[in-house]
Amino acid sequence: MKTFRSTDEITAIFELSTTQRYELFITEVAKKTQVWTLKGEDGFVSFCDDEGHSCFPFWPAPEFAKALANEDWADCQPEPLPLAVFMERWLPGMANDDRLVAVFPALDGSCMVTDPLSLRDDLMAIVQKK
Repeated sequence: MKTFRSTDEITAIFELSTTQRYELFITEVAKKTQVWTLKGEDGFVSFCDDEGHSCFPFWPAPEFAKALANEDWADCQPEPLPLAVFMERWLPGMANDDRLVAVFPALDGSCMVTDPLSLRDDLMAIVQKK
């Protein structure tokens, strides 16, 4: 399994388009069978998008999450979630609560914001191919 270690590699991946990062996210979490988010003393991080929707960010590796643990999230640490738990509990729960998924946010704040069940469907399509 690939790990992302160098600062240059992390920076280059953050510079990919949101669509390219989404595809990388799907592929990597299917291989590693886990996703990463940030968690602080007050729980898991979230933010509101421009329309006021609550969004929860997720990354394919801890290095990417750690890179965003700054400013408002400076007290946070990367937190792994098993892919099965993410797909079976988190995504349906987020959909029930009208929350969205921020897939692979970059340093500039760009990310693909998507419906949790759409992300689950995309993940299922990759996982079932294995």
